[in-house]
Amino acid sequence: YNLAPIGENHLQVCTNLPCWLRGSDQVVGACKKKLGIEMGETTADGKFSMSEMECLGACVNAPMMQINDEYYEDLDEASTTAILDTLASGGEPTPGPQNSRKGCEPTGGLTSLNDDKGEG
Repeated sequence: YNLAPIGENHLQVCTNLPCWLRGSDQVVGACKKKLGIEMGETTADGKFSMSEMECLGACVNAPMMQINDEYYEDLDEASTTAILDTLASGGEPTPGPQNSRKGCEPTGGLTSLNDDKGEG
C-alpha cells in the first residue's frame, strides 16, 4: 500500500536476485541520478516516485521495472535514462524488452524447432 501520495509515474524497480545479478543496481543508479531521488521518494514536481520491488515476475527479461501499468525489461543505464527522458518530456516509451529481444525469447534468437525440415 502507498501510505502517501505518489508521483504521476510510479517507478517500481525490481531488485530481487535475478534482476540484481543482471544489473538492477545500474537501473536504480540511473533513476537516482536522473531524478535526484532515493527509494520511497517523489520528485518535487510530483512527476516521479520510486519504489523497490522484490519480484515483478519477468525474471527471464531481467533487469526490469514497472512504471504504472507497463513493464520495461532488459534494462541498462542507457535504456533506463532514455525511458525517463521520454516520460519527462510527456512521451510514452515503448514497453517490453529494451534490446533486440522479442518477448522472452533467448537473446541470441531461437535455438530449437528452427530447422527448415521440421526435424527438431
